[in-house]
Amino acid sequence: MVTGSTTGIGKAIALRCVAEGASVIIHGLERDLGEQVLEEIGSEKAALHIEDLCAVGAPQRLVDVAVNRFGRLDALVNNAAMVVSGNIHTTDINFFRHVLEVNTLIPFILIKTALPHLQRSRGCVLNIGSVNAYCGEPNLFPYSVSKGALMTMTRNL
Repeated sequence: MVTGSTTGIGKAIALRCVAEGASVIIHGLERDLGEQVLEEIGSEKAALHIEDLCAVGAPQRLVDVAVNRFGRLDALVNNAAMVVSGNIHTTDINFFRHVLEVNTLIPFILIKTALPHLQRSRGCVLNIGSVNAYCGEPNLFPYSVSKGALMTMTRNL
């Protein structure tokens, strides 16, 4: 299961997993992009789940999709993230909380939800992070944007 795998690094991870013999759950927010990845991989080796991970119950539904489709869960790749920029003057506190939820709380919840299945399969978790966890750079503070602008920004990552 690879979160945020309709584009970018997540898509590359999903493609590589399949190339190595795995089956994969493709996850993201954009159905059209997810369907393109699914077509590229093939439905015999992949399933698509489109949902905002912050929605109530979404982590459980994603784990259920993996277990129901493939009968087990061997790995969780926490790749989905919000990468936005701004500064303390332009950052809205509610948007900042949302970024923290997506980038920090949701990976924790997914691990907790997937853990019983991963223990049975002796599986693993891969959390994708950024060098900015160790050292920052200017204007990495999130800022509030409209949903349309946010979708455009995340699609371009």
